[in-house]
Amino acid sequence: MSVPILILREGTEQTKEKEARMQNINAMMAITETVRSTLGPKGMNKMLVDGTGDVTITNDGAEILKSLSIENVAANMMVNVAKSIDDDIGDGTTSAVIFSAQLLANALELIEQDVHPKPITHGFHLAAKKALSIVDKIAENISADDEEILKKVAITAMNSKDVMGLKDFFAEIAVKAINQIKEEGNTFSKVGNVKIVKAPGKSLKDTELINGVYIEKEKVNAMMPDIVKNAKIAVIRKKLDVSKTEISGEIRITNPADIQKFLDQEEKILFDYLKIFKDLGVTMVVNNKDISDKFGAFLAREGIAAIKNLGDSDITAVTKATGATRIDDLMSLSENELGYAESIKFQKIDKNEFTLFTGCKNPKSVSILLKGGLDKILGTTEVTLHDILSVVAKVVDTKKVVAGGGAIYIELAKHLREYANEISGKEQLAITAFALALEEIPKTLIKNAGLDEIENMTDLRAAHKSDADKWVGIDTLTNSISNNYDKGIIEPAALIKHVIKSGSGLANLILRVDRIINAKG
Repeated sequence: MSVPILILREGTEQTKEKEARMQNINAMMAITETVRSTLGPKGMNKMLVDGTGDVTITNDGAEILKSLSIENVAANMMVNVAKSIDDDIGDGTTSAVIFSAQLLANALELIEQDVHPKPITHGFHLAAKKALSIVDKIAENISADDEEILKKVAITAMNSKDVMGLKDFFAEIAVKAINQIKEEGNTFSKVGNVKIVKAPGKSLKDTELINGVYIEKEKVNAMMPDIVKNAKIAVIRKKLDVSKTEISGEIRITNPADIQKFLDQEEKILFDYLKIFKDLGVTMVVNNKDISDKFGAFLAREGIAAIKNLGDSDITAVTKATGATRIDDLMSLSENELGYAESIKFQKIDKNEFTLFTGCKNPKSVSILLKGGLDKILGTTEVTLHDILSVVAKVVDTKKVVAGGGAIYIELAKHLREYANEISGKEQLAITAFALALEEIPKTLIKNAGLDEIENMTDLRAAHKSDADKWVGIDTLTNSISNNYDKGIIEPAALIKHVIKSGSGLANLILRVDRIINAKG
């Protein structure tokens, strides 16, 4: 009799072939069902309760997925795909999850019909490549300066958010903020230069865009002015105090008069610092490091305001807003390294002290003062506003948009079915399955709006007769099928491409897994 050879440690579990695929796909489908009903303007909310009992109500797919504790590795991979889309685009996480899961469900049906995973993954690869080329071909090219289109993109992204009642108001703020910080081809990476500051207020309508920055810092000395007009700003990284040596030592003074000389010498160092600021006409000092109480009093006596111990992100925001250059060597500070602001105001918002820089010359950093009555509303709106800023910035960089409301997915599915007829072998089945998975997104929009799926999907497919009908989609706000581009329902083309790339990539990765080896600890 042959003796079995044990390779894996005792207690290790193995799941093979069909069972392994079923386990992974079912876990991913379960995750999808958690967020599917949130898609679209008429999507539902989820109530998230954390370990401490804190409750959050949201319909943001990325926010929901981040809050889930998931053990299945494949499901975690899907969550990571959603996070990557949120990081790279700012929207579209729910669409990506729905597409990816449906792609796998369609693949599973083919596997049950004895189609090997190899031609399925190859077919998905061909379909994704073709779909991406179609998006590039049919997407509308726009100007980065077309504010009307940018506002429509922002409004479309807000149609499914809790703030949709103020979508026009926030769209205008978002577009103005992005226009202020935009850089050719690199605007998306600069979204962090829009600082969102939450503050109590009567309603969200009190929110305002500040042509400058809010820094959560109080002035160094109470005697410093509360408002500095036409401020000349020095941004430095130097401790403004008498330097102490790192080597221990002692000074022996035998003559009482020498004590005063020693103190005068220390004070002279501080006066030398002060003279530099006075000679240059500096009226505001922003310091990365500490400022002693004594030197703060000297500055206050001269009418110079100051804030200290700022973090790198705040220092960067100030330099970009005011045009100042951060310097380390105070002795080399010059006029052209100073920043400017029409007004610097120290004010208390709720329980926190803030320094407000406004009226900056061509600032590359701005602030949105987000006001509202409840912390929960402010928190949700902050997340939404950051997503909207990201989406608008992505369109500014790529200059390509498509119609929303499922129009692009129906058009892609139509082209892929035609493409499938050109392909021989079992890959043809996979390409058709890919087209069906794309249609799952408009189908979900229809279902979440409480409309008839079969009737509306049939009408949508029939409406895409020619290239002129490529932007026909479902408008769930009016429950009508129409040209969504003309109606201003517009999305970034980059979002659709990211959904296709990430969804097909994840599906192919999971389909190639034929064994799960789970080692017990």
